[in-house]
Amino acid sequence: MGVTLLILHASCRYGSAEATQPATQPAEPAPPTRMQPGGFHFKVSEIYTDIDAEYQSRRVKSAPRGRSDETQKNRNLWLAETFGLAATGDIVDPDLIDWRAGFEFGLTQGWFTEKRDRLDEHDRDSGVLLEYDLSFDALKNKPLSFHGYGRRTRDHIARRFLPSLRETRTEAGVSALALTGPAATEFGFSWRDVDRDNNVRNTDDESIEVGRAYVDSQWTFTDQHQLRFTYDHEREQSTYQGSRFDFDTNRDEFRLEHDLAFGAGNRHRLDTFIRYNEERGDLARDELEFVPRLSLQHTDKLRTVYRYGFYSFDQGAFEVDQHKADAQALYEATEHLRLSVDGFGLYEDVEHDVETWEAGGNLNAVYRRQTKLGELSANARFAFDRARTRGTVGRRIVRGEFHQLTDNRPVFLNEPNVVRGTVVAYNPDRTRIYLPGEDYLVTIFKGRARIRRVMTGRIQDNDAVRFDYAYEVPTRATEDTYRTDLLIEHRFTFGLTPYYSFEGRFQEVDPAVATPLVRDNMDRHRIGVRYGPERWNVGGEYEIFDDSILPYDAFHFTGYAAVLRSGAHSVDARAELSRYFFDDRDDRRRVWWADLDLTDRMTVARFWSLISGAGYRWEDDSIDGTTHAVDLTGAVRYTRGYLTVELEVEYDLLSIADNRDDGFGMFLNVRRDLSHLLQSKGAK
Repeated sequence: MGVTLLILHASCRYGSAEATQPATQPAEPAPPTRMQPGGFHFKVSEIYTDIDAEYQSRRVKSAPRGRSDETQKNRNLWLAETFGLAATGDIVDPDLIDWRAGFEFGLTQGWFTEKRDRLDEHDRDSGVLLEYDLSFDALKNKPLSFHGYGRRTRDHIARRFLPSLRETRTEAGVSALALTGPAATEFGFSWRDVDRDNNVRNTDDESIEVGRAYVDSQWTFTDQHQLRFTYDHEREQSTYQGSRFDFDTNRDEFRLEHDLAFGAGNRHRLDTFIRYNEERGDLARDELEFVPRLSLQHTDKLRTVYRYGFYSFDQGAFEVDQHKADAQALYEATEHLRLSVDGFGLYEDVEHDVETWEAGGNLNAVYRRQTKLGELSANARFAFDRARTRGTVGRRIVRGEFHQLTDNRPVFLNEPNVVRGTVVAYNPDRTRIYLPGEDYLVTIFKGRARIRRVMTGRIQDNDAVRFDYAYEVPTRATEDTYRTDLLIEHRFTFGLTPYYSFEGRFQEVDPAVATPLVRDNMDRHRIGVRYGPERWNVGGEYEIFDDSILPYDAFHFTGYAAVLRSGAHSVDARAELSRYFFDDRDDRRRVWWADLDLTDRMTVARFWSLISGAGYRWEDDSIDGTTHAVDLTGAVRYTRGYLTVELEVEYDLLSIADNRDDGFGMFLNVRRDLSHLLQSKGAK
């Protein structure tokens, strides 16, 4: 099996089939060419030459308050001429050692200039480029088998409204799989080093290095009885965008999962989860979780679930012990109606000082049925909980709170009175810690923490982000919270879907010594309609967000159209427009927000294909000013015989108030496949 080393320096940014395929394959596959020095079998599957050229220009204009405008211009030209080959083979027999290898090596040259005020710098360098992709499997069909890999790749990473980054990624790892009776155990080590940079000296540089050792053992005693144990040791070191911020941590995590099915037809289930996590270094913390859960299937329509959870958390000055028990019943009343009821009780101790007792429950109903005109669906939920806190210092901890950061809607952390300095943001896997001021901004408004992503940071629009933080609570007080949710919509067969959504949260605090800032009341109404068949749709919505913190009314309009669909040509367009009316005595801003995207994929002729795209973002804020963002890209590909030529150009603009960042980039790749020489040699 031949393995082709994928070189994607000039790959197109919009993910089409043509853009993500490797370079041209030979017209006819080369016949097997094996050399057998002893028991070593070797087959060259591909040979090629490659030329990569890259030019980027970027201009950054900033207007610091109280100082004159500053402008910085950077230009970078990079050229590489490389030779590549791919091969496969084995030692003695494929079942003993089976290997794959791809190499690309050559020379590079680079020229760099920077102009800033009166400073004019020039630089150049040259070097050797080496990329590779190596892997092997040993003893594949034996009780003890091995796998290993090592790879190094170089690519450019597209960023919306910002110039592309150059990324060099180096990875290596080895693992072993042992099959012993009912157990399958894998243990191994992996290492990854990622370096990113751009043509602005140091500004966009960042690196991350992660080493990991792990053991994963699964025991399958029967189909109804399983046990799994995992251990992870991970070391992470990273630097961020040329700043002085470093993140260095060591993590050890143990997990034990037990699953047992029992009863008539094995309809009941008992599963237990235990996790211990210890982290040293930056953001050091220790965690312990113990969660047994019992699920009983009483009838085909009724199921109950009983759960107990113990959670212990120790990070710096915060020590938290939490006990929670809950019970849930799920009942299918009819084929159209499903009901569920849940009750819980919680006890929490923070720093052996602040104690919280909390109890509550919720009732949820889901209704769905077909009508003569389409489908009607409704979802209603009511929840209540009461919390009482006692202690000398009123603080509680939140971990892993989920938010999707968007540019067009305000995002607030759930709890009021957040301690700003305790906010930590990270990606869902907690493999990347985001930096305040660089990736996101936290502002306190009426006791609530508002989160905004920084457009030049690593958090992209609509990215999922988790937050840990501490917040102040009233001690010696009782806090009651009521939550109500309702969604009703009807999908008509001719494509129209009107809907109504309501979200309500209301709080009462007793005694009155608790300030009004503690209360967090909100009711949100959304009335809208969607219409459209498969190839296009439009929607409109009126939103009323009556919040005790930052109320507003808004109109939202969205649209999508597959403008053209054919085997050789496709055009897709997306658009979103919003208008906000904020109605707070301290913030009465008016905001227009628009986002447009257009993508065109076309096979121009037998040997030519073209991909182009345009993105535009506009925000007009009556207080913060106007934002313009432009993202233009075009890529043309010529493929004929053994020759492939790809040219991609991009232009990015981000203008916020009086600050402007714009850049132009061009990426050229010329690849000549020489694999037919193997075929000719075989023919002789």
